Amino acid sequence: MTAPRSPVGSQARAVAIVCMLVAGISGAASVSEAFALSDRWTRSAESLPRGTPTADLIARLAEANTRAMQPDRHARAALLLVLAVSLFFTFVSAGRVLRPAGLPREGIRRLLCGAAVVSAVLRTIDGAADAAFALRFARIASQLLPSGERPAADWVLAPTFTVGMSVFRTVLVAATLAIIAQYFRSARVKAWAALQDEAPH
Repeated sequence: MTAPRSPVGSQARAVAIVCMLVAGISGAASVSEAFALSDRWTRSAESLPRGTPTADLIARLAEANTRAMQPDRHARAALLLVLAVSLFFTFVSAGRVLRPAGLPREGIRRLLCGAAVVSAVLRTIDGAADAAFALRFARIASQLLPSGERPAADWVLAPTFTVGMSVFRTVLVAATLAIIAQYFRSARVKAWAALQDEAPH
C-alpha cells in the first residue's frame, strides 16, 4: 500500500521534471564548453582552411574565439567540470523525487536542495567568466575583421549583445535552480516528504 497522492506531491514531481531538464541541458552544455577549451579543439581551430571569403571569416572568428579564451582557459575548464558534476547530482536527485527507489524522501529533498544551490552558485561564477570571455571575443573579433569583411549581421559581435546573451543565459539557469531549491525548502514540501516517509509501503 502506498501513500495517497496529494496536490503538493504532484507539484513537486512537476518541479522535479523541470529541474531535470534544466540540469540535464546545462550539464551537457558545461561538458561541451569544457571540451571546447581543450588543446585539441584549439589545434583543430587553427587548422581551418582559408582562401575564400566565407572560409576566411570562419577562420578569423575561430582565431578570435581561441585568443579570447586564453587568459582563463584552464581555470574555466576546471570550473565547468565541477559545475557539470554538481548538475549531475542535481539531475539524479530530481529523478529520485519521481522514483525514490526506497530512499527516504526527506534525504532526497535535502540532497536536491543542496545540489541545486551549489549548481546555482557555480553557474553564476561561470556566468561571470563567460561574460568576460564574451567581452574579449567581441573586442578581438572587431580587430581581426575589417569593416568591409564583417558579416551582414555584425551586431551579433557587439559587446552589448554578446555580454547581454551571456548574462541572460546565466540568470535563466541560476535563477531557475535557486527557485527550485527554495521550493523544496518550503514547509509544505517538508511536510509532504515526512508524510511520504511515514506512510506504509
